[in-house]
Amino acid sequence: MKVLDDLFALLETTEVMKQVMRSLKEEPAYLLGSICREYGSTGQPIPDHHLSLVGYLGEASIRALISAGLVRQQTGSRLALYCYEPTAEGLKYHEGLKASGFYQNR
Repeated sequence: MKVLDDLFALLETTEVMKQVMRSLKEEPAYLLGSICREYGSTGQPIPDHHLSLVGYLGEASIRALISAGLVRQQTGSRLALYCYEPTAEGLKYHEGLKASGFYQNR
């Protein structure tokens, strides 16, 4: 639909939508960093209550990491519904992000 495409194009020019799109791209990377750092310290899967999964963006971020094969979801422990463990591929991306200085922005 041309009208819908025009509306999307207009909305994408707003600063608010630019920030939303940036967050959609960056949040999974920050979440991967949180999982990998804690996993590096403990060597154990990370309980969900240790992660900041606030609202839809947090939930979408963890689902994206799982779907991309960067994190494995496991059955939770006594205080958690789920636990998350980085895969070898997830750790590789984490190291690359760390080396590039990505995490220094937050």
